[in-house]
Amino acid sequence: MLYFVTYPDWDGHWHKYYNRSVCLELDKHQIEYTRITTDYASDTIQATLMNIQKIDSSDDDTWLFSIAQNPVIELVERRPGKKFGHIHGLNCFPFEPATLQGVDLKESERLGYYDGLFLSSDWSYENACRCYPEHENRFTRTGFPVDFDVYRSYRHLPKQKNLVVFNQRLSCERLPLIEIQLATQLIALGCEVWHLYAPLNGKITGGCPWVNRLRQIGESSGIRFVACPSKDIYHRHLARAHAVVTTSICDNLPVALIEAIYLGAVPVAPNAMCFPEFVHHDNLYTPYSLNEMVERVTSPPLRPHAIAQYDRETVLEKYLQIMQI
Repeated sequence: MLYFVTYPDWDGHWHKYYNRSVCLELDKHQIEYTRITTDYASDTIQATLMNIQKIDSSDDDTWLFSIAQNPVIELVERRPGKKFGHIHGLNCFPFEPATLQGVDLKESERLGYYDGLFLSSDWSYENACRCYPEHENRFTRTGFPVDFDVYRSYRHLPKQKNLVVFNQRLSCERLPLIEIQLATQLIALGCEVWHLYAPLNGKITGGCPWVNRLRQIGESSGIRFVACPSKDIYHRHLARAHAVVTTSICDNLPVALIEAIYLGAVPVAPNAMCFPEFVHHDNLYTPYSLNEMVERVTSPPLRPHAIAQYDRETVLEKYLQIMQI
């Protein structure tokens, strides 16, 4: 038996598509599994945790965690069966130990509970080995499973000439000030610039004052902030993009850019972190170079990009091989 410990299929959240990818491939391979959904914001979480503790696993069983940091690992780490988990966001920033809102996540201790840990990119694998050399034998670069079938019906939508899109979060590690400066130059050259976002309670930021201020500055510079209350609306807007730009300095594997590439947009990304692993070198710019970003957008290199490596079948095949299922 395989116990798949995950989070809910939240609309607009990557977990919805991650869960779909894993379950589709497990079904295709006729692998018996039990899905355990841990929703820590739900009133049912205590019952879920009690049921997990009642599971009578055996040495032949496998535990697969969608997020290695799920606290459930502490409930089952001594239970029979091998444990595997996918690491998301490990060491995006150049500091340790990992904390969240001032809370020590005990990352090294929790990683030690697993027999194997999957990482989304070479970049994240190298960071993991550097920060946690004691766990290096547990780490494997698998990639992240992307279900391209989700986007297939949007590929036929017509492009809008000179439409440049940002689909990254408006947060400090995505360098929004550089986004605004770049947008100002592109708009002066005749481009239309959109920033796609999923509203939270009708707002782009959930009420964060400094991000709201940046949005106001962006709007005054000519950026159009486009609300996408559903994934369907988001994919339709993204499919219209001529180019999609990221200014991020913090990404282990940005699925948002992979989506854009699949939908036919020209990617423009920094020559750093994980981006050279799937974006053609001609589409990369020297980090922080506005001149190179403008050049990539206005004189777009039409190159193939190595996103097939993230197809759900390819990634899940690696999962199964590592777990020996």
